[in-house]
Order: sequence, then structure tokens, then C-alpha cells
Amino acid sequence: MVYLDNAATTFPKPKAVISEVKKCISEYCGNPGRSGHTLSLEASERIYEAREAIAVHFGFSRPENVVFTYNATYALNIAMWAKIPKNSHVLCSDIEHNAVVRPLNLMKDRGYIDYSLFSTDGDIEENIKNALTPQTKAIVSTLSSNVTGKKLSLRALSRIASDNGLILIVDASQAAGHEKFDLSKTPCACFCAPGHKGLFGIQGSGFVIFGEGEHPRSVITGGSGSNSKSPFMPVTLPESQEAGTLSTPSIASLLRGVEFINAVGIEEISYKESLLCDKIKSGLSVIKGVKLYETEGSIVLFNGRKGMDMLLSNLDKCGICVRGGYHCAPSAHIRLGTDKTGAIRASVSYLNSVKDVEHFLKSVSKIAAEI
Repeated sequence: MVYLDNAATTFPKPKAVISEVKKCISEYCGNPGRSGHTLSLEASERIYEAREAIAVHFGFSRPENVVFTYNATYALNIAMWAKIPKNSHVLCSDIEHNAVVRPLNLMKDRGYIDYSLFSTDGDIEENIKNALTPQTKAIVSTLSSNVTGKKLSLRALSRIASDNGLILIVDASQAAGHEKFDLSKTPCACFCAPGHKGLFGIQGSGFVIFGEGEHPRSVITGGSGSNSKSPFMPVTLPESQEAGTLSTPSIASLLRGVEFINAVGIEEISYKESLLCDKIKSGLSVIKGVKLYETEGSIVLFNGRKGMDMLLSNLDKCGICVRGGYHCAPSAHIRLGTDKTGAIRASVSYLNSVKDVEHFLKSVSKIAAEI
């Protein structure tokens, strides 16, 4: 099997990730923060180690501001409801995933906010500045499209937000683990990411890093393991945002995933992914019957000239895992002109090999010739 669906979930995982998950569920998976016995304390210690590792990895000085979630979608929902004030105008990019668009639409439908899009064509900074209104209070933006890999500069977004007194919430789903970030130099109100993609954790892991400033209001409430007599959530991070039992195995996997990235080096990961994608693009470009789209980073997007479905189903029969369709990002497909057809996405990770790419290209060539 050749797995090229890493933009959805990385697979396989590093050995240290797999080993830690097994160790967690067999040796120390007590309920963190809920008891004083050995297993509970060890689970709590591992979770705090993960907070520290994530904070350091992203250049942030306060590990307690790392709030764990199930995935980036939960992180983004929490960030938007916790930080965006009522009656605000919000800006978001025209290539957003539904993890951003649907919460904004719900907030708009409930009369909480209004929002509009800024164009990612041309000078993005100028586009954002031209879209600002006196009511604009927040920017919510991806750092890398899950359809084309198009990158938006966190440095530029952070500067615009700072200059205009705006709340900046970023979706780093396709950027975390692929490029270096230093939140001490590019501050934002909320930095949201999944654990199961570029950071090599397992599914069920994600986080939002809340920036410096006032404590965000609680969004999800319930048991917190502390101050149990109070009818309200604690007001300090991370407890104010982490209601209920945390997923210790998922968080432990994320800890080891971040350690793996640090050991390999983010530059080496990015370099290898670029080499593999360049090889895929070069190979697809000469296959008759294949249409290739312009992409960046670890993503390659293409289509069969006779349609997506037949090529997609035959790749699956060849043991090749890619994703076809609209990738939960309809506005990105509208910009690309694939809103009526969808497209096939191949996405690599550091753990893919040249042999994987060669088998993929050979299979695409054979299928394209037959259909």
C-alpha cells in the first residue's frame, strides 16, 4: 500500500508515537487531574510534558496556555466563540476549510457576528487592509490551503492584526509540522492545529494556543477536576477551556510526534516533502489524460481529463490512498475552477519514500492509458 493522504491524517506514525500510545493504555492511563493515585498523576505529568513541548516548539513561553482539543475543528470553534466579541465584523480568507467557514456561518446566522472574505490573489496585505471596516474586530485565516497548499504569511497577518488592534485566529492545520513558527515574534490571539496531521500524533488530538492577554471566556463547561464546588468553570487556562476527561493516549502521542519532528528537524522535513512533491508533479505533467493544478508545499492536486471518479477508484484498487472530492473547502475549489468536478489530492509526509512516488506515478500512467 502507498499512503498519500497525509493532509487528512499522517500514516504511518513514527515508532516512538506508536510505542507511547501502547505504553499509555497499558501502563499509566489513569484519569488526569481527577485523582491523587499514581496512574492519575503519571497521566497528568505526561499531559503537562506535552503542553511544554508544544509551547517550546512554537516559540511560546506559557505552556498553560496550550489547551488540548479533539482536533483543529474543535480548537477553532473554541477560539472563535471564546475570543470574538458579539456584533463584530470578521474577515477570513477565500480559501478556508469548513472548520472556519461553518462556525462563522453559524455565528452569523445567530446574529452574533457578520463576516466577509478577503482575496488571496495578489497582495494579500493590501487586500486585507482594503476589506477592513470600522466594525472589523477579528481575522480568522488559514496558514496553508488544504486544497492547493497556498501559504499565507503568519508574520504578515500578525503585523496587520497588531497595527489595527484586531484579534487574530489562525488555522495551522496544514502548516504545523511542515514549517517553523515562532509565536514570540509573530503573536496571535489563537493558534489552532490538529495533532494527527503534520505533528504525527494520533486521531483525537489537537490544541489551541491562546496568546497573552485577558483570560478567554469558557465555551464548553463541565467537570474540570478542580474547584468542584463552584457552579462555574475555573477562569484560568488551561482549565477554563478543558471540560471533561482529556484524551491522554492522544496527547501522549502528540508529545512524541513533536519530539520526532524536533529530532529530524523541520527544515529536513520540508526539504524532503518538497523533493517528493516535485517528483510527483514532474511525473504527472507528462502523463496523457491527467490535468495538473498549481500547488505548493506537501500537496499535489490533479484530475483525470475524463473525470475524477474512475481514476480515483482505480488508484484505490492499486493500493494507493489519495483523496478525491471537494476536501471540505468549497471556496478554494471555486477559485480553482474545480467546484463542479472536484479534484484528486496526493499529499506526502516525511515518512513517504521515492519508491512510494514511483509506484504512484506508474499506477496513474497505467490507469490513464486504459481509461
